[in-house]
Amino acid sequence: MQLIIADEAGFCTGVRRAFHISEEMANSEGKWFTLGPLVHNKAVVDYFSQNGIEPLEDINNLAGDGIIIRSHGVSPQAMAVIQEKGLMIRDATCPLVKKVHEAARLLQSEGYDIIVFGDIHHPEVQGIMGWCNHKAQVITSIDEVQSQKKFKKLGIISQTTRNENEFLAVVEALLPRAQEIRVFNTICSATRKRQEAARLLSAEVDCMLVIGDRNSSNTKTLAQECQNTGVATHVIESAQDLNPEWFKAGDKVGVSAGASTPDWIIKEVLDRMTQFDDGAPQEQIIQETQMETNAPRENDTSEENFAKMEAEMADIVSPSRGDIIKGIVVEVHDDDVMVDVGGKSEGIIPLREMSVKDVSSAKLLATVGEEIEVLVLKWDDDGTILLSKKKVDSKRAMDKLEETFNEGGIVEGTITSSVKGGLLVDVGVIAFLPASHVEDGYVKNLDEYIGKTYSFKIIEFNRNKKRGSQIVLSRKQLVEAEKSKLKEQFWATIEEGQVLKGRIKRLVDYGAFIDLGGFEGLLHVSEIDHVRVEHPSAVFNEGDEIEVYILALDREKQRVSLSRKKLLKSPWEIVMEKYAEGDIVEGKVVRIAPFGAFVEIEPGVDGLVHISQLANYRVEKPQDVVAVSQIIRVKILSIDQEEKRIGLSLKEAAESLQEEEVQEYLQNQEGQESQDDPEGSAADE
Repeated sequence: MQLIIADEAGFCTGVRRAFHISEEMANSEGKWFTLGPLVHNKAVVDYFSQNGIEPLEDINNLAGDGIIIRSHGVSPQAMAVIQEKGLMIRDATCPLVKKVHEAARLLQSEGYDIIVFGDIHHPEVQGIMGWCNHKAQVITSIDEVQSQKKFKKLGIISQTTRNENEFLAVVEALLPRAQEIRVFNTICSATRKRQEAARLLSAEVDCMLVIGDRNSSNTKTLAQECQNTGVATHVIESAQDLNPEWFKAGDKVGVSAGASTPDWIIKEVLDRMTQFDDGAPQEQIIQETQMETNAPRENDTSEENFAKMEAEMADIVSPSRGDIIKGIVVEVHDDDVMVDVGGKSEGIIPLREMSVKDVSSAKLLATVGEEIEVLVLKWDDDGTILLSKKKVDSKRAMDKLEETFNEGGIVEGTITSSVKGGLLVDVGVIAFLPASHVEDGYVKNLDEYIGKTYSFKIIEFNRNKKRGSQIVLSRKQLVEAEKSKLKEQFWATIEEGQVLKGRIKRLVDYGAFIDLGGFEGLLHVSEIDHVRVEHPSAVFNEGDEIEVYILALDREKQRVSLSRKKLLKSPWEIVMEKYAEGDIVEGKVVRIAPFGAFVEIEPGVDGLVHISQLANYRVEKPQDVVAVSQIIRVKILSIDQEEKRIGLSLKEAAESLQEEEVQEYLQNQEGQESQDDPEGSAADE
């Protein structure tokens, strides 16, 4: 007898995930239950009952400390009841079933009539109905299509374990019955692959065994696929159901299993098959479909063949936690990526496991058809992930960084955030940059570096470190080396009289230190402006970029004196360009003398209003007319550029302004009279 195991058989990813979540809860504190059977397989349910986790059928009888939502999912109404009872929840709903829930919710919210292709009594379908407020019809076959009404907007979804060809036939039959139709093909790809593998194998064998619970929808569908090929098909739940009369010497027997069938059941069945043929050990050939080259030699013993069978079964079991495998991206969503990793089904990479970088959508990181390496996680705290690309990328990056560290090389990275004591840097993995190693001196504001890319030296590398950073970086040595190089270039090219751009590095009471790109020069407070500056902070902020004039160089002591004043117009230049004799200007009284008042008309430029020009009457003391800090309007009588003197008159300014007001009043009066008596004006003419 020759046994051939189908390429796709046994636990799917969703069931395996639910199994692991339940195992985790069985080993935790408190009493946990499942809401209904975890999966449609009595052996799995019995296994967990023996480990303290029992199924509860009636939601109103929920008790214990926590509830595990089974892989078929539940309605939002059922979830609300559980939450009201205050129970802990572990959601083992298959991620693909959750996508069906979302499709049902979306169709209902957008006003579609909904048809669900499936079994109304199946818990998955009952859960789906809850997500569209039970406003959907359930049909089980194409025969029910003819009784359907005409639809304006029709949405079609399916139970994940149904036959895809039957689903597509139902969709095709419904097309003429709707003005608008929207179809979500929600058949599980693992189910589809399992059915296809079983169908192909059925054409090569004399008999098919389908291992699975008889109440399992996907097991029933799998058996029907095999029977449709005409091959003799037997559904068994365990090795005890095997009947030796089904097989003849020399038969080729194909073996498949439903998505909720545990690996140990499959192994027991294969073990029992090796003992058939009148009770005598019989030479067996265990191979996978399309792998005849692995068949044993004629003199192989049954024990050797069973070892081969165990090896074949290893291909059915999902890769172990921590394994790095390759896969092909088959679907990309905003929140996750689905990857075909071979075996029974796809794996899921949640967005947070795609990259160390913070991105808004997985669509920015992966494309359908791309081959990627992933690390098998199987599940995390919320039971929703299976794979990680981030951890594989991190491992590869760590390998490269370790090599760079050993060679004393340089790495490039982008600063992502600030933390206590330093900065975090993305160098393929997240490394730590101490504050004391950011520059060659003290850094006041670390946040200014976030988002910028620099080169770094690795000063500490320990991939086995459990606490703290495995990688510690430094810019300090690189900055010092770069500054030394720039300093040499600076002194080789600098000359007095040059005008350079620089950045203000530090502000002190006596001036500002300007980074000129390789060397710092001093801009003394007296050289900031033509007017008196009390403190440099009144004019500048650290980090400002300004132009400066090279005032003096001391190459021996390596000192550079700078001036900004040299590049600014003097107050008298501004006055000569801006004002002329006869202008009336506004100014502030800054000083009073016995012979008059000094008025500032521009910063740094004062004019004198002689006591005789303060008023059109005799003034005994200037302070009888004006006060210090008073804003007044004056007329420019004279400008002496050589002596830098300006003569002003408050009296003439007042007279000029008064005359202007009178003229304006008369003009307005004449205009008003013309409007009031247009005919009289015409008669006068």
